[in-house]
Order: sequence, then structure tokens, then C-alpha cells
Amino acid sequence: MRIRVFNARSKGGVVNERGLSSTASIVSWRSGWIISKTQDLLWLQGSVLIGLLLLAVFLSIPSLNSTNYSFAHPAVLVLLLWGVLLDGTHVWATYARTYFAADEQSKAGLPKSRAWLILVLGPVIAMADYSFFDPGPSIIGEAGALFRYFLAGAYIWAYYHLIRQHYGVMVLYNRKTGGAVHGNLDKWFLWIGSIYAFARFTLTDSYIASGLPHLFPANWFDSARLLLDVAFATSMLVLLVHWIRRQWGQRVQFGPKHMFLLIVVGFHLLVFGLLDNLLAITATLTIFHNLQYHRIVWQYEKGKGRRPMGSINLYIGLGLFFGLLWYGPRIMGVAAAQTDLIRNMLLGLGWGIAFHHYVVDSRIWKVRKRPEVGQTLDRGA
Repeated sequence: MRIRVFNARSKGGVVNERGLSSTASIVSWRSGWIISKTQDLLWLQGSVLIGLLLLAVFLSIPSLNSTNYSFAHPAVLVLLLWGVLLDGTHVWATYARTYFAADEQSKAGLPKSRAWLILVLGPVIAMADYSFFDPGPSIIGEAGALFRYFLAGAYIWAYYHLIRQHYGVMVLYNRKTGGAVHGNLDKWFLWIGSIYAFARFTLTDSYIASGLPHLFPANWFDSARLLLDVAFATSMLVLLVHWIRRQWGQRVQFGPKHMFLLIVVGFHLLVFGLLDNLLAITATLTIFHNLQYHRIVWQYEKGKGRRPMGSINLYIGLGLFFGLLWYGPRIMGVAAAQTDLIRNMLLGLGWGIAFHHYVVDSRIWKVRKRPEVGQTLDRGA
């Protein structure tokens, strides 16, 4: 989820069309929370603790790889539980907030019905790959080059979607504080830090073991990592210098937004540095996103004066059922598959559902085009 805002209230400054104050606002621990201090710490920032717990779980059990993926592996059960309980329910939250909403405003921005065709993209690519490309090691089992490029693209899109939600939360923090002083620096810190974490992982032996395509020959990896590390350190230093320069004459303190950004970038660096399997990495990073998303949807529905789907029990029950329908085949079906074709078709179908979520989610939170979305979020805070 990325929220684009256009209006805000600010103490002590003129508010422009982007919702940014023309003078610096005072940001402290007593102000600048999106919902409230308690709710932000619990859902938008403190939910990282669940991610750290999942990280500890993956570190405490045998590492998962393409050769030991089976019902018997504890990581497979962990992935299933995460998918059903949290990832599936968070995608259902998107559909509850749109397709099943009682008002037409909440459905604004939904893609046309042909967008559902994206569900079959993965299975079609899997069949074409099986027919025309020689198999090689993949993230699970074997696949040809075509399907492995599909998987690489899927992980990149998933990661982009993840960072866009964190960016959306950052924008909400800017909105609450008037958005002055550090907006561009915040944005660059978030994107550079997050991209660096993923890019560095693609230059490791763990990434090679996934079978996914890589840009450089493996014997270039050491040099490429060094160059990437130097570029990252230099970029962070430049951002720090600019941040310090802007502090002169500005009454700005370290506040909730800055803590949020440090949590996001630090967590991503930690996860990519400690885990060696993209399935485990995806689950660990996304669980943070899942909990944030549930809270934002709840805030939106509260702003509408209702609960999601009119009943919390119905909302949770259908969310869990959807998660089971999605992640049963995606995790356990893949483990049970006897051929690479069936396995890759199930993987492709699972990604298709994720893709549809990315498309819908990228369209429904555009506050600049639909101001009523921002107004609803404000009422629900």
C-alpha cells in the first residue's frame, strides 16, 4: 500500500497542495504519531517484533533449500502457518475493503475484470517453460530459464510492493507533522537502504543456490559487493551530511517517523544478512507488512463507521478460508507435487494471486485522485 496525500493541518506553517508545511514544525515524541503513540508502536512499528520472532524461528530450524522442501521440513509448516494466518488474511483485507464494501466510493480505482487474467500468467509461463526450455536448479525443484526469470521478476515486484507500503506509512508520518524539512531525505534513506539490502543478497552464494538468474558472473561477486558497500556507505554519509545541514536553524527533533525509518531499513538489513533462503526471507519481511496493512484497513473501515464486511468474525473467518485456499496449494501442494511441471504451475498460480493484490492495492489508496480516502483515514484515526 502506498498512500498519496494532498492535504494536512500544520501548527505554525502554511500548508501547500502536497500537505507539507512551508515552515519547520516541531517534531517530538509527544507529536507526530499517525494514529496514537500506543497504536503506532503496537501496529506500525512494534509489529517488527513479530518479524524478529519469525526470524529467530527460521534461524533455529534447519535451513530450507530446493532439495529438502517437503512436508517433513519444519520451515514448510512455518511458511504455511504464516501464509494462512497473516499473508492470506491481509490480501483478503484488500478485497474486503473494496469488492465486498457496502459503498461505491470504496470500490473506486478497482481494475477492470480482465485484471483477474493475471492469475493464469504463472501457470502459462510454467507450461511454456516445460515445453521449450531445459530444466535447471530452481528455488524449489527444477525449472527452465523462462520460469526462473518469471520467479526473479515476481520477487522483485513483491519487494517493490513491500517498500511502497513502508513509503506510504512514511508519507502519513510526514502528513501528521506538516511534512517539512526532511521529506526527500527520508525518501532516499528508505529506498537506498532497502534496495541495498536486496541487491547485496543477490551477490551471495545463497542467491546462486536459489537458481534464479543473476546479472554478473559469480566470480565478479566479491568485487561487486565491495563496490555496492562503498556506494551504500557513501550515500548514507551524503544523506547524513545533508540532514545535519538542514538541522541548522530548524526546530526539528528525532521523532516517530525517524524511528520508523530506522526500524524498516535496519530490519531489512538484518533479515537479508542472516537468512539464506528467499522463501524464509519473504515471509519474515512480509509479516511486518501484513500487520501494518491490517491496521490501516481497520482504520479505513472505522472511518466509514463500520467493521470490515460488517462483522469481525465473518472478516476473520473468510480471511482464514481464503488463506487456506491460496496457501494450501502454494505450500503443501508444491510439496506434494510429483513433477516439476505441476510444482511450477502451482507456484505460478500462487504468484498470480499475489500479483492481483499488488495491482488492486496500487490503485485504491491514491488519495490525490480520491480525497475521500484520506478523509476516511483521518476519521478513523
